[in-house]
Amino acid sequence: MRTLLFFIISLFAVQAYGQRSFSLINPKKNTFSFENSGNLVILPVKVNGIDLSFLLDTGVKETILFASKQDTVPLENINKVKFSGIGIEDGVEGIMAVNNTIEIGGILQDSTHNLFVIDAEELDISSHVGIPINGILGSRFFDDFLVKIDYIKSKISVFDPFSYPQKTTRGFTEIPISIERSRPYVHIDLNLGDINLPDSKMLVDMGNSDGLLIFPFLLQDFQVRDPHIYDFIGRGFNGLIYGFRNRIKGFEWAGFFIKQPIVSYPDSNAVHAAKLTKDRIGSIGNQALQHFQVIFNYAQSKMYLKKNKNFGKPFLINLTGMDIKHDGLVWTKQRIPTSLSRTHKGREDALGGTTVYNQQEFTYEFSLKPIYKISNIREGSSAGKSGLQVDDELIAINGRRVQNLKMKQIMDILQHNEGEELKVTVQRGEQQLHFTVLLEDPIPYR
Repeated sequence: MRTLLFFIISLFAVQAYGQRSFSLINPKKNTFSFENSGNLVILPVKVNGIDLSFLLDTGVKETILFASKQDTVPLENINKVKFSGIGIEDGVEGIMAVNNTIEIGGILQDSTHNLFVIDAEELDISSHVGIPINGILGSRFFDDFLVKIDYIKSKISVFDPFSYPQKTTRGFTEIPISIERSRPYVHIDLNLGDINLPDSKMLVDMGNSDGLLIFPFLLQDFQVRDPHIYDFIGRGFNGLIYGFRNRIKGFEWAGFFIKQPIVSYPDSNAVHAAKLTKDRIGSIGNQALQHFQVIFNYAQSKMYLKKNKNFGKPFLINLTGMDIKHDGLVWTKQRIPTSLSRTHKGREDALGGTTVYNQQEFTYEFSLKPIYKISNIREGSSAGKSGLQVDDELIAINGRRVQNLKMKQIMDILQHNEGEELKVTVQRGEQQLHFTVLLEDPIPYR
C-alpha cells in the first residue's frame, strides 16, 4: 500500500455557489472521534441519512462525493459541472447536488449543503488506504469554526472562532496564515542540506499524507539531493503520478524545527503550474502535522501548533518497497469451540493417576476477510530483489495471516525494525510461494 498518497485532486476549481454553513446539533457537544489511517484523517459523515466516511482535506474547497456502484446515496437538485485541478488536463465532468443534508461526527449539520459528485474509480483511494473513503470534506468545514485536531487522541473539537474558551489555545504557538481560494498558506524555512530556502510559501494540506511536497520545476537549477528514489507518488485523473522522494535536513516553522522529513517531488508533467497559487512551492502534509496538536482559525487568519508526543520521532517509510492494496473481501470459514460439555474420569493408570477425557463441541463461523495484494514494487527495492511480483496475493507475514490484520497493522510491520528480515508468503496463481525480504531504508539522510 502507498500510505504516502499524494491527492492530485487537491486543487479543485468549480463555479462558486453560495451556501450556508454548518451548525452544532447540540450546543453542549462539540467533540467527535476520527480515524487516522495512512497519515490521513477520516471522518464519520452522513449524507442524506446514509453513513459514509470522508477524508478531511484543507487542500480542497468544496465537499466531494465519490460515485460508487456499491453505495447508493439519494441526492437533491442535480446539475452537471466540470472540475479542474492538478493532474487534470482538460477537466473532468461530474454533477453538483444542491441543498442536501450532511452531518459530521454527529455534532454538526448543514441541511442546505452542496455536494460535487465525481466518478472516483480510477483514483482507487479506498483500496490503498485500506478502509472505505466515500468522499472529501474541504474548507467548508473550516470556514466558520475554530477547529482543534488532536492526533494522539484522534479527536476533533470545534468552537466559535471569536468567543472560544481562553484555555483552548493555551500553550500553543500562534502562526499567521493567509487564506487564498479558501485554502491556508504559511511560510517556512527549508533546509535541504545543501540549499536553504527561507520564507518558502507552502499550502497546509491535510489531504497530502507525505511530510512535505515540493515542486522542483519551480526552483531554478534545483536537483533532488541524494540518496533519493523514483517512486509512485499517487493517482490523478490522467493516471499514475510518479516522482522522486528523499529526506531533507529539516524545516523551521514558527520556532519549531522538524527534523529529516520525507519529501515528495512530483514530475512536472503531472502538475500544471498555471493552476498553482502565486509563489507557492509546495505543501506541508499530514505526516508532519501529526507531530503537533493543530488548531485552524480561518475566520481570524490564524493557526496554532503545540508539540505532542510524536514530535521528534522519525518519519517512517515502507522499508520493503512493495505497495499493498486492499483488493476486496472473501468469505472465510473458521472452526471455533463453543463449550466444554462433560468431563469423564477413566480408570487409574499404572502410576496412580486418573485419565481425563474432555468432550468439546465446535461450530463454524463465517466472516468476510480482506484480500491484500501487491500493487506496486519499487525498482531496486528489497521486495523486488526477493522475487515478489505485482498482483501477488499476500497470505502471511512472519507467520501471521494478513487476513486477520488491518492495513494499518500491515504498514506498521513494513515500516519498522530496519535491518530485520520478513518471511512473506504469497499466492501466485495456483502456487503458494515463500520469500525473505530485508527491511532497509532506501533514503537515509546523509
